[in-house]
Amino acid sequence: MKQQSKISQLLFFTIFTITLFAILPLTSNAAVRARLDRQAINIDETVKLFIETDGALNSIANLDTSNLEKDFSIVNSSTSSNFQIINGSTKATKTWTIELEPKQTGNFTLPSFTIGGEKTAALTLTVTTPTPIAPGTSKTLPDVFIEVTPEMDTPAYLQAQITISVKLFIKGQLRLTEASLEEPALEHASIIKLGDDRRYQSRKNGLAYQVIERKYAIIAEDGNEITILPLLFQAITTSGGNRRFPADPFFDRFSGRGQRLRARSQELKISLTQIPDEFKGKVWLPARKVTIMENMDGEKELKVGEPLTRTIQIEALGLTAEQLPEIKPEAPDGGKIYLDQAEHQTKVDGTLLHAVKRQAMAFIPSQEGIFTLPEVTIDWWDVVNNKQQKAVLPARVIKVIKADNGFGAKPQESDIKVGKTPLKTASDSAKTPSPTSDTLTTKIANAGTTQLWQGISAMLLIAWLITVLFWRKALRRQTAGVKERDLQAEKKQTINRETIKKACRDNNPRAAHQAILGWAATSWPQNPPQNLKTVASNLKNPELDDIFASLEKTLYSPDGQTWDGHDFWQTVAKNLQKKAPTKPSQERKKGLPPLYT
Repeated sequence: MKQQSKISQLLFFTIFTITLFAILPLTSNAAVRARLDRQAINIDETVKLFIETDGALNSIANLDTSNLEKDFSIVNSSTSSNFQIINGSTKATKTWTIELEPKQTGNFTLPSFTIGGEKTAALTLTVTTPTPIAPGTSKTLPDVFIEVTPEMDTPAYLQAQITISVKLFIKGQLRLTEASLEEPALEHASIIKLGDDRRYQSRKNGLAYQVIERKYAIIAEDGNEITILPLLFQAITTSGGNRRFPADPFFDRFSGRGQRLRARSQELKISLTQIPDEFKGKVWLPARKVTIMENMDGEKELKVGEPLTRTIQIEALGLTAEQLPEIKPEAPDGGKIYLDQAEHQTKVDGTLLHAVKRQAMAFIPSQEGIFTLPEVTIDWWDVVNNKQQKAVLPARVIKVIKADNGFGAKPQESDIKVGKTPLKTASDSAKTPSPTSDTLTTKIANAGTTQLWQGISAMLLIAWLITVLFWRKALRRQTAGVKERDLQAEKKQTINRETIKKACRDNNPRAAHQAILGWAATSWPQNPPQNLKTVASNLKNPELDDIFASLEKTLYSPDGQTWDGHDFWQTVAKNLQKKAPTKPSQERKKGLPPLYT
């Protein structure tokens, strides 16, 4: 049995290898891309250039960087290769990472690079003079220090993206291990980390520093000002032997004795710009760009009762997907619109939040005629030009004709076929000539070919069966894991519900606020609500809007209002029942309501 299993596995991998080599030549054509980790730096800092190409790894030549040497010094360079198989498709890539130090200030255009006949796009970089040290500041800087600064070229509008930069400076060859840096924390605000950490070199007062930079997007929900409290950095200093720098202080666990080192940033306050009186929209949307588009099932004529699928998509730069308005187009007379579950996604586009909201719907006419699907408009505030703008999806005209009552013409007997071969009658069979010797020879040759293909088919069937066995085992493990997660989620919901109840009995509004958000995070783990308004919206109970608003008013009232936890619990208890976390598969299964009943 074991011998047969080994033979089956060997057969499977042999077929897989042959298929892989058959696919590889399709990936030989290279597409090249280039990007910088930052678009603006100081003269004393370095910047990383990434150049990536697709295609077979052995067909990619070396990279010529001589055009960079006029304006930059190459501090360091490295290459890496990657090979992936995703859903049966192969992808091979090679990446060059080049760290550059500018020789002078100014605006630079990095030339395009040619690899395998393909060219990258030219890149721009701004190099500025560093901010001078303030008068009275000591010329001796600490070994480690933190800078927290805002990075904004627009007013800091309420509920708009505010970007801050957190830079950790580590002096020269200083070795650090077991490092930790606090994350910014704010009440009544969402904080989202923008991409991965950036690492580069910088000079301060003539001294070389390694810099680890993190960027965050802040969406302030209310108030006139946000305050970023000092962030604490902790690490252990160690000699580190002759290990090559830079080592990553956050992941490096190199054993060695040393002293604990601490550093704190300065407190940062940012004043918020309130909603302008000029804005007349229904929903406050401060963004850099808002667009609305649709994807519809062609321009064909519809028949009565036939559904037309329409997907409307809103995109915005500088907002989260949860801030985008609901899409509820009105159905024209003589038709109905059925809405599917909306999809939300917040991505990071460089240093900007990229919000996407998709709403699928089906329009079903119940009579003939010309129907107009009304235009969809969204008012938003342009934070770059400081004025109200409007995103418009034009109206669409649809022609609906009478539905067919039948199912097509009845086929004639002379047209009846099985596939492309006409059915034979008894008389046709009688007319079929008897096989000759040449015909028998041809059949024997065909039989040999048939046996060959039958053998190949059997091999492929065996490989497929092995794959199914592995898949079933993985599915069983996944199902067990899902059941365990659901059980744990149900336990957490019960604990959180009891915590809410206790906070209400103690008349502790702050504890109740935190406990409700904890319950909500367990109920909607895919998209945890960040405030009570979103919780009320998810529960679809208008009664909760007022009582949650009253709770928040109590929390942030300057004169300290009293709060009746008993009445609050009586209202919310019936809405905070135990429920399993919503799974993506369940959301998809909801779909559109049945078209015909």
